[in-house]
Amino acid sequence: MSLLGWRQWAVDDRGQLRPAWTPWSPFPPGMLLWRPDGITEARCLRTKRPDSPASDEPAAGHDRVPDERCLCGLYAWRTPEILAAARRPRWTALPCVVGVVRLGGRIIIGERGYRAERGYPVAVLDRHGVVSAGYSVARYRTFSALVAEWTPSGPEATGMDRIAG
Repeated sequence: MSLLGWRQWAVDDRGQLRPAWTPWSPFPPGMLLWRPDGITEARCLRTKRPDSPASDEPAAGHDRVPDERCLCGLYAWRTPEILAAARRPRWTALPCVVGVVRLGGRIIIGERGYRAERGYPVAVLDRHGVVSAGYSVARYRTFSALVAEWTPSGPEATGMDRIAG
C-alpha cells in the first residue's frame, strides 16, 4: 500500500529535512533525518521502562512501527487543506517547508492523517531554495502549483490558492 501525504519539515543548516514538530536535540544526529538518498524508516522514540523486568523486551513494548498503542511512525496529513490549517511549529526558528511524501509499509490511517512505517519526500514548496539539492524532489515556488500537481482536484476546487509560509 502506498499513499501520498502532506507535511511540514524544518530545514537544518545543511538543507536537510527534519521533523518540524519533534525537537531533535536528545537524539543522535541522523535519527530523525528524512533521508535525501532513499527511503526513511520510522523508529519508535519511546524507551523501555526502567522497571520492566524483561531485558529482551523491545524498547517501546512493540515490534511493529507504527503501533496502534503508540505514537510512533512517520506523520503526514491527508490533504493540503489540513496542512494549510496547521500552525507553524513553535520550537524552532529554522526555516520550515511544506510538501508531499509517499508513504508505504505499515500505515495507520487516522481522521486527519497517517502514521507510516516508511516514506520519502516527492515534492516541496521551497520558495527560498533552502532544501539541499541532494533531495530528488519536485520543487515549487507557490502552494497552488504544488497542490495542482499533487492532488486530482487542484487548488481551484479546494480553495487552496495561497498558504502562509
